[in-house]
Amino acid sequence: MRHGDARWKDPGVSDIERPLSRRGALAAETVARRLLELELVPDLLVASPARRTQQTAEIVARELALPSRRVVREETLYLASAHELLRQVHDSGPRIAHLFVVGHNPGLSELLQLLVSGDERGLATAAVCSIAFDCEEWRGVCAASAREVKRAAPPGRLFGLF
Repeated sequence: MRHGDARWKDPGVSDIERPLSRRGALAAETVARRLLELELVPDLLVASPARRTQQTAEIVARELALPSRRVVREETLYLASAHELLRQVHDSGPRIAHLFVVGHNPGLSELLQLLVSGDERGLATAAVCSIAFDCEEWRGVCAASAREVKRAAPPGRLFGLF
């Protein structure tokens, strides 16, 4: 999931400290509720340390009733490249069947392009892409093992809700 819309107008706030806008928070809530309806509840949610991603993760965790022990702040996800994000996925443990990552573009959109052949669409703010993989462990996640792709975005964004 890409974080929700963030506020841009305060020049005194560093990028990592930019908070969600009201619209961004509402969009994250909307998408999280849709994930709950679809029973796409992760075993582990990892999020970039940026304030906007932490706020998005908190909203998703609240809506999905995730206990705090299943929500992790991961420093390496801040503005991570596609390959850095994939490394994080590959390093996931065997007890995790469903991993949820909250991060940033362009890394997330580039990761989707890497894993989903021919997908050039990218992710709008607060959009989610769920990919099921046909592999026994996280190290096997690659384009060849992707088998089911679903997308969700808040109303008014590209792709609608799945």
